[in-house]
Amino acid sequence: MPSEQDSREVVEGLLRRPFWRDLPLPVLVVTGARAGVAAQLAERFKGRLPYARPEKKSANKSLVELVDALAGANGALGGNTVGSTLLPAPRFPLTEFVLWARAQRDKKPEQWPNVEWPPSPDSRPGQEELKHRFSARFGVRPSLRADSRKRWAAGDFLVRAAVFFVPVATVVAWWLDTGITDLIPLAPGLLALLLGVGAIALQAVRFIRGTAFSRWFRRHQYKDLRRTAGESRPRYALQLMSASEPEIEKLLVYAMLEDLRQAYRKWPRIPWPSWGRGLYALLVLDEGDPVHARFLRVLDEVRYETNIVPPLLVIVDGPAQPVPPPADREPRSIGEDVEDWRSRVALRGPEPRLRLAGDKLVLTDTYKPRLRGVKARAVGYWLAMVALLLAPPLYVYGSNWFGCGPGMMWAEQQCVGLSDNLAEIAPDPSLMPILERIKQQNEAIDTRQRVITVFYLGVLTTSHPGDDQTGGSAGELSGIAARQGAYNRLGSWQIKVELANSGQYFRHAEFAARMIRQRAAGDPDVAGVIGVAWSRTETQDAIRVLSDAHIPILSTTNSADLTPLVYHGRPSPYFFRMAAPNSAQARAFELWLAHGLPGGKPVAPRRVAVLVERDAEDRELYSKDLADGLAKGPYASAGQYPFANQDELASKVDLACQDGAEVLLYTGRATFLNTVADTREHQCAAKVQILAGDDVTEKLAQLLVKEDFTNKPAISFVALNDMRQGQGGNRTQTEIENWIASVKATGVSRVHAWMGYDALLAVTSAINKIKASDVDESVNIAESVAYNLRGLGVGGLIQGASGKFYFSEDAESHAALPRGLWLFSTDSAAGSSDNGPVPRGSCTVDEKAPGTAELEVKCSFG
Repeated sequence: MPSEQDSREVVEGLLRRPFWRDLPLPVLVVTGARAGVAAQLAERFKGRLPYARPEKKSANKSLVELVDALAGANGALGGNTVGSTLLPAPRFPLTEFVLWARAQRDKKPEQWPNVEWPPSPDSRPGQEELKHRFSARFGVRPSLRADSRKRWAAGDFLVRAAVFFVPVATVVAWWLDTGITDLIPLAPGLLALLLGVGAIALQAVRFIRGTAFSRWFRRHQYKDLRRTAGESRPRYALQLMSASEPEIEKLLVYAMLEDLRQAYRKWPRIPWPSWGRGLYALLVLDEGDPVHARFLRVLDEVRYETNIVPPLLVIVDGPAQPVPPPADREPRSIGEDVEDWRSRVALRGPEPRLRLAGDKLVLTDTYKPRLRGVKARAVGYWLAMVALLLAPPLYVYGSNWFGCGPGMMWAEQQCVGLSDNLAEIAPDPSLMPILERIKQQNEAIDTRQRVITVFYLGVLTTSHPGDDQTGGSAGELSGIAARQGAYNRLGSWQIKVELANSGQYFRHAEFAARMIRQRAAGDPDVAGVIGVAWSRTETQDAIRVLSDAHIPILSTTNSADLTPLVYHGRPSPYFFRMAAPNSAQARAFELWLAHGLPGGKPVAPRRVAVLVERDAEDRELYSKDLADGLAKGPYASAGQYPFANQDELASKVDLACQDGAEVLLYTGRATFLNTVADTREHQCAAKVQILAGDDVTEKLAQLLVKEDFTNKPAISFVALNDMRQGQGGNRTQTEIENWIASVKATGVSRVHAWMGYDALLAVTSAINKIKASDVDESVNIAESVAYNLRGLGVGGLIQGASGKFYFSEDAESHAALPRGLWLFSTDSAAGSSDNGPVPRGSCTVDEKAPGTAELEVKCSFG
């Protein structure tokens, strides 16, 4: 016979619960051993799992009393918590109901009429009597008041419900919040609270009172004792009171096993503590006790008749004489007996009892259960619960506040969002002199005056140092700061500038807008948002968020006609554009191509190749919008060559030249400008020219100054402003130049600076209109600014850095007009030393008729 380890290790192997699939457990009957061996096999596991051992013989005079001792209101299995795991003990609501119903059989009321007891289930007096008794026993308040274990159970289930439903409610509330405008900062939290409390209350009623399992009474296997659909619990209790003793015994054992099964059930969608239970329940009985023997017989019958697989290992002290093994079988160890039983379970399901010969048991004093993995499983469950509870609110209300501060989150190696702390934002170093001066101007505000807040929403940080996007931000901030200083020196209302970082490519503009919305909620002194310079879907999302909150947005160089169309193709009435739109720029292209580019003749549509930038996520609007504008006019037949990256662009330029293009009309971002120039130089004929959109203006000027432009090719392009006025073409531009010089800022885009200055100039002009009226401090400045921006300057144009302008009186579309478009080209003549752009003409963009959204473009060439 092979040597064997301590037999309790075999028991431990049976008790260990697999993570995914529960296995059948035998009833271990120890035969031919001294009394109490079953208890010795089990005692080392006491306190580590749900455990029960009714010790005294005849202490329970019936099976009903035994089940009550095991799973009743004060039962042993329900009173055993698992130490150091925080896992709750199993609950037995089904068993308790059957026990309670059976107990009413012996409690005939003193004043009951001289009729049978228990009464018929159809008896109205009987139903009323049981109704009062049921309420007194199972009502929430009396139940919790009378039983401390129920109070612990209530707290346990409330925590479980909160762990699941509060995160879900948070996410649902955040999703619903996208369409809410009035309770801006309160909506997510309020909805989460309401939904969470409602769900928790439902869970409390269903699980604390056991009603969640009550449907089991309508579906269990003993049809004669089923609760019919719509039957009240008092009437069903009357039915159980009238049932025979054998029927009740089976139902009691069946209910106890089902309660255990529910306690160990791995709910597929709900994070329930059953996932953390690593050991099955353990019950120790003595077959010499007639009540225990009766329980075992009923247990066998119930398992056979219902096919229930309870998570319960039963160890029984069996007969004094062992059952001899068959003569043709070699003696085996306890472990081999268990493995043989389990293999037969997998094949066809054996008898639930497994008899073990007592003389094969090995019990040592040194045995200790190795249950670290069991505790780790429970700890892992609670860690998962904490993650479920914390992750959604952290994600919704600022995915990572740690290290970025409130109102910000960490994304793509940047702190994005809203903050007045420059150290938290960690902006690009080129912006620091400008931002430090803005901070000084904010601190110097005369707080005796009304302080009006304006938010700047733009790129303050970049995740890729090689991508230069901060020149535009430097220009916008310089223009805004120059106007802030000039306005605050007037000594009346004061302008404060706060910063919202959208991150590189405006990828987190929506989050920044949400933070602005929360900051502005309930603050009547917020005037609006300036910036939003890029034409991308992220800026559209930001515009929608701000428009829902009735906050005006003044965009500087965002020129896509698609940008403000955030309401199912309808524009936001809170969006005010400072630059000429792409539709006007497309018309300027058409007129220039029809007139002829410098040194060339008019170009036929079939000789124009439109290079269209399409990013992988289809979030880029500028290039697509500009190309679509061309597709609506006389150059609709021009071929379009979409590209997504630098390599693809090079191949498309090569293909366009092979197709006979004479003009490469580049509508993409300035990032790939060098690629277009280099590929044209080496893959195209000398007569092929490049025509580009306004986005390349600042980049091209920088490359020409640095003499860092590949091959110094001839490029024609459209600019939003007259680039020759960069050193003070009018008094306002001179004011901006003086401000830039005072802070020693470098790399500042003048086009953006003029647009930023004029955007704040428009806001302060609207504020002046508000001040002219008898304004109350409770007046919402943002809505008043939006109202006064519409039609601003119609009665007398605003004198801005970018020229004179007014805003259309159109009900929805608001663009600063008139706007200028300038036609420039670089001089590529051999031996030329001129690095600056050469003017080739200009265009004027204005309304076709006052109060309309239709624009007219008139150009002159020379």
